[in-house]
Amino acid sequence: MSITTKSRTLISRPAAVLLGSLIAASGAAGMLTATAAHAEVVGSAEVSPATGTDTSGMSLTTSKACPDAATNLIVAVKGSGFPAEGQNVVGNSPLSTYGSTADGGLIIPLSQTMRDYANTAGFTTLKGRYDFTVTCRTAFNGTSLGDFTAPIWFTSNTAYRNTDPAGPTATPSSTAPTGTASPSPTGTASPTDTGSPTDTASPTDTTLPTDTASPTDTTLPTDSAAPTDAATPGGGSQGISTDVSGGGSGGGKGSLAATGTDIAMAGVASALLVAAGITVVRRTRRREEFPGTDTQNV
Repeated sequence: MSITTKSRTLISRPAAVLLGSLIAASGAAGMLTATAAHAEVVGSAEVSPATGTDTSGMSLTTSKACPDAATNLIVAVKGSGFPAEGQNVVGNSPLSTYGSTADGGLIIPLSQTMRDYANTAGFTTLKGRYDFTVTCRTAFNGTSLGDFTAPIWFTSNTAYRNTDPAGPTATPSSTAPTGTASPSPTGTASPTDTGSPTDTASPTDTTLPTDTASPTDTTLPTDSAAPTDAATPGGGSQGISTDVSGGGSGGGKGSLAATGTDIAMAGVASALLVAAGITVVRRTRRREEFPGTDTQNV
């Protein structure tokens, strides 16, 4: 008869201590890995359009590119009605799938509307703030390499906006500068050309001499002394007054003034002269009328 003996392989105590250390180290490494999974926000994102409805198509635009180590992204939404950890709205996809802005930001269109996402989550009323989170990652590692967050606010069950309705609506007027204290100069002090000389002192030709001194021919002699033809032809003589009233010393009645000549004698002489003149005139006329007559017959 044979007897079978079962044997056990026993691990020495030092080996057991080493094995326990390895298990503890593995647990610590797992805890570190879980801690690294918490996201770091590296930028912001914006929902477009800025206002819309629960059935509007939307897109997200990040403020910059994902970190260089990232190759893929996912997008989730959180808020009233959705799970606390969020609901995925864009699955794991390569970054090269999406367009980019001039600053390198990603443009990510959403394939469904907020009403679709609410129906998937099982609720009907959209209200308050909702946050879309873009997570940059690698294709096979879900650890976040950087997050971008884009908020929206539903002001009713069907309308949203991408700015906080409770935010400030006006800048305080106490800090806003007014234009009344502007030191800019006004144009009222600009000099005017009031001192320019005027041509009021130009001389006028008021002193020109007038021809008032030109001599007038007032002294021309008149032919008052021309002798008159007392012995005008036609016979007879004109009456000559011999009555000269005289005066002066030595003169008496019947004498010429200041000569002492007797008036009667002068009258006789004058008569003779007149008679002789008449005779001469008559002879002259006869000669003119009868040029061949002998002068002795007269």
